[in-house]
Amino acid sequence: MRTDDPVARFHRRTTTVTITATGEATVLAAVGDLDQHIAERLFARLTAELRKRPKALLVDLTRVGFCSAEALRILLLTTGEAHAAGIPCVIASDQHAVVRPIAALRLEHLLPVYPTLTLARERLALCTASTSRRPALS
Repeated sequence: MRTDDPVARFHRRTTTVTITATGEATVLAAVGDLDQHIAERLFARLTAELRKRPKALLVDLTRVGFCSAEALRILLLTTGEAHAAGIPCVIASDQHAVVRPIAALRLEHLLPVYPTLTLARERLALCTASTSRRPALS
């Protein structure tokens, strides 16, 4: 990515990715557009959180206006890594920009999306209650 690209500079300024960790779960919340310019940052943040071995991971996309194919690829990759490591991982979003491409590509079984943060947290609580051991990440 060119550093003088005005579109990339705009998206870096207007899209935020924040992490909140509690005893129950780590929440990664994205606000703005998840386009190709943000995908690398999203991947780095998700990967860093998975290395910390949280009890569960919730990806909050309830305030995302656009979700690119690259962002979906990153979500597929990191949720797959989380599940392989025994870390329950769900996505919260009711945004058309997130839900529609997942449904159109029939990825619901790989990217579990819940329409609210409350429902996503309830699902994670069920998953973490049934998870007793997790294999180490390689």
